[in-house]
Amino acid sequence: MRSELIAQMLRFGAVGGVGFVVDGGLLWLLIGLDFNPYLARALSFPIAVVVTWALNRNWTFRATRDASRQGQFRRYFGVQVVGSLTNYAVYSAVIAVFGATSLTIFTGFALGSFVGSLLNFFGARYVAFRA
Repeated sequence: MRSELIAQMLRFGAVGGVGFVVDGGLLWLLIGLDFNPYLARALSFPIAVVVTWALNRNWTFRATRDASRQGQFRRYFGVQVVGSLTNYAVYSAVIAVFGATSLTIFTGFALGSFVGSLLNFFGARYVAFRA
């Protein structure tokens, strides 16, 4: 059981890395197109959620793949909302306190992603993809 938890955490982390690249890539693209950094993040994050749901369903928590896609997606989305609100709060707090420079935007993005990912893993494991 413990080795399966570790394996899931590693797979979840790898999927999170993909989500980080998707989210961050879109964030920087939108900022480069002169979007407000708050709006850019609000647009980039949901796309990353869809990508990570598909990868987590088919790889990280593959034993639960036979469960209803719609039910899993609804639960996963709910978990992601909690994680994303936490993520976005950290991101926004860093920008509010330190200003909207490239460094602080990236720092807020990284810190928010880390804190949100902790909440998301346990929510995904115990709520969204429960066996």
